[in-house]
Amino acid sequence: MEKVVIITGASSGIGLSTAKLFLKKGFKIYGISRDEYKSEDFFNYVADVNDAKRMEEIINEVFTKEGRIDVFCNNAGFGLGGELVETKPQDIQRLFSTNLTSMAVNISLVGKIMKTQRFGKIINTSSLSAVFPLPFQSAYSATKAGIEVLSRTVRGELKPYNVYVSAVMPGDVKTGFTDARIKGNIDSEKVAKSMKNFEKYERSGMTPDKVAKKIVKLALKKKPQPRTSVGSLKLLIILQKILPIRMLDWLIRVLYC
Repeated sequence: MEKVVIITGASSGIGLSTAKLFLKKGFKIYGISRDEYKSEDFFNYVADVNDAKRMEEIINEVFTKEGRIDVFCNNAGFGLGGELVETKPQDIQRLFSTNLTSMAVNISLVGKIMKTQRFGKIINTSSLSAVFPLPFQSAYSATKAGIEVLSRTVRGELKPYNVYVSAVMPGDVKTGFTDARIKGNIDSEKVAKSMKNFEKYERSGMTPDKVAKKIVKLALKKKPQPRTSVGSLKLLIILQKILPIRMLDWLIRVLYC
């Protein structure tokens, strides 16, 4: 029987690359994104992940139609840069709602189905900033850290039902994410320099195809690991485990400030 995948944020970047790679592996894809995406390869629902009622309708519709959901990729999200104290409160609230709250809601909705069918994989897109928080991206880093913790805790809840939850933590990726980032007040020379630095790293980063390969590889495993990193910055994961926090913070300042 054809396996079914739902991917949020499927109209561009990592989400679109992941959809295309799953298609090559013979999966049936359903995308969900705020932007319309028309393709003969897969059907894309136009919806905001913050609309819990609409997300529930879509997930249930796919399950009713296909009789199963094998993989759910929580990928939708956006970036927010600048000093937290100079950032609009509504932008902070929207960031947490889109990047973290909606992800928890989606896991709850699809997790109920997977718990009943007693199989499934839920793969959440986090970031290396979850364990290596970046300057002037405090709120964004916090949402990604939340995703990593959420993935680990829910994994323990669903594992008895043969449902595995994993977090993928990419380093710098070259996508439209950089240009779409919302920025607070960056009048400060220090903030402007830091923003310029991490945008430079992103624009010269790995392709979204590399992240897609990791996501699909996880989905194909019988028992995927709780989390995995992607990209040249994986060394930072090791350093995070062995270096004192003060030294880590110094290293971050050297790289990004």
